[in-house]
Amino acid sequence: MKVTTERFDEYHGREVKKYTITTDDMVFAFLDFGAALHSVMMPDKEGRKKNVVIGFSTAADYVESGGFYGMTLGRVAGRIAHGTFELNGETYHLAKNLGDHHLHGGGTMSYRVYDTEVSVREDGSEIALIMTTEVKSAEDHYPGNMRVQVTHTVNDQNAWTVHYQAVTDEDTLFNPSNHSYFNLNGMTGDVTGQLLTINSQQVAETDDELIPTGRLLVPDVDYSTEQRVAAGLDTPYVLAGDPDDVRITLRDDDSGRRLDIKTDRPAVIVYSAGGVDFTASDSFHVGDGAAIALETQVLPDAINKPELGEVRVLGSETFQSSTSYYFSIEK
Repeated sequence: MKVTTERFDEYHGREVKKYTITTDDMVFAFLDFGAALHSVMMPDKEGRKKNVVIGFSTAADYVESGGFYGMTLGRVAGRIAHGTFELNGETYHLAKNLGDHHLHGGGTMSYRVYDTEVSVREDGSEIALIMTTEVKSAEDHYPGNMRVQVTHTVNDQNAWTVHYQAVTDEDTLFNPSNHSYFNLNGMTGDVTGQLLTINSQQVAETDDELIPTGRLLVPDVDYSTEQRVAAGLDTPYVLAGDPDDVRITLRDDDSGRRLDIKTDRPAVIVYSAGGVDFTASDSFHVGDGAAIALETQVLPDAINKPELGEVRVLGSETFQSSTSYYFSIEK
């Protein structure tokens, strides 16, 4: 394994770097902009490599797309209804960046350059990128100032783990996630031909603006047994089973590519890119159903509907969470 670093772009006067980690048969690239996964070059069953995640060639494309492609989401991934919540008897008002609602922390943790340290395991079997940032209450209007560390680790078995750690000087909210969009056919077609399995028997009911009502339902589209990816998904699935086990699997029969996911988060938001239409500066086009995002997190709007989960972090606590992605080939 090896890691290389190069200039990628500039954002608000700061250099953006790309970090490329190479294993025996795959290549993972990350950006310190948004602590993002930029690309994953993966062979198919014939050994032909293609990129299986969506990424762009400039920082401006990431911002202008509005899709948080590959980026770290936070402080709170998902929606907060009307951009408002109460904590410790005080009412907080957040940026409304999705109609009347607050989405993915308003982009504060996504559209910034992280300080990055490269760490190589002594035996060379693992490389970690330790990305840190300070999130100030004055920036995003959440209570408290946070020091956030996002660590991307790749090992010689082609597993990528993203680990989140955060401390705060005041009680606050924190529910981070990664917003990578996967297409295991390497963007040669849309994602609806691929096969998805989720260990889940419930989804969060949502209204017509995709705000959870607080009720849990049996899913209309049930992935507890393997099914083809449906178009138009933007659905919060409640995960069942042991967090140490694989609970989410995406497969592509034609290429043989497979992705297995383990997470300690209680839910996954499945978004199959319905309505997406963006053309990047290099003419790369992302269209409807181009890929699928699998956002592991606590259910959206949990701060306003505590029956859906816990997103509060106390000033005395250290938050930690991780999700691991295992890439393999089925011949």
